[in-house]
Amino acid sequence: MDTSNSPRIASETTPLVPAPALKKPRTPLPELQIGILMILQIVEPMASMSIFPYINQLIRELDITGGDDAAVGYYAGIIESLFFVAQALTVLRWSRLSDRIGRKPVLLIGLSGSCISMLCFGLSTNFWSLVVSRCLCGVLNGNIGVMKTM
Repeated sequence: MDTSNSPRIASETTPLVPAPALKKPRTPLPELQIGILMILQIVEPMASMSIFPYINQLIRELDITGGDDAAVGYYAGIIESLFFVAQALTVLRWSRLSDRIGRKPVLLIGLSGSCISMLCFGLSTNFWSLVVSRCLCGVLNGNIGVMKTM
């Protein structure tokens, strides 16, 4: 009986464990886009909290309190909290808008708005311009919800 051409013999010569592939399989995740989103998630809180180290000195130098150092904390608290109040009031609206027009335009609007409002905040010379620019930064900064969905 000639077994050299039988299918049973041929299958026994085939290795059970395939040889390791030399090429690394591609991941289905878009690494570049996820990396950009991770960087944006790091940068967003930095923009919102960057005023904390110098807001007290800024209020003293702009003479908002009229020389009363006890009131500096009060005005600093108002300015610091306006960002988070405005962001909390608008973050759901930004998320809904991103469902309608897309995530990328909303992210670009939010990032551009944050940049412009932080620039306005840095150039402010009185209390009300600080308030308006900080509120504007909070209103235009609904990116956290959009980034989490991306």
